Amino acid sequence: MLKLKIATASLALVGMMLLILGDTYMSATLAVVCTAVVLPLAGYLTWKYLIPDDHSLVPFVLWVPVAELPALYAFKDLGVMNVPLGATIEPEKMTTLGGFIAFTSAIAILLAVTVPTSPTRDDDED
Repeated sequence: MLKLKIATASLALVGMMLLILGDTYMSATLAVVCTAVVLPLAGYLTWKYLIPDDHSLVPFVLWVPVAELPALYAFKDLGVMNVPLGATIEPEKMTTLGGFIAFTSAIAILLAVTVPTSPTRDDDED
């Protein structure tokens, strides 16, 4: 669980940094991809915290389409299929995309940080 929490928070931070530091369609696309990967991981972490005895991947599989719909909308709004990825992105597209990336990455980071890890063993037993 700890490795998954670290990977989730790191990917969310990478997505935000790509958006802040990048000015091309490629960096914006990679920021959306990082966000699209992070949302199912954060949902899975939350599910495992709320229901610790459930060992199925059904919630993860059900969460993926819900998490990917905003990413597909962002790709459509960005228009990455019609432009070379090395081209400089317009500032108005970056501001609308920035709100989406910042909001979803912040949610993923908060979920990954606030979900406590379960202990591997109990040392208090006699």
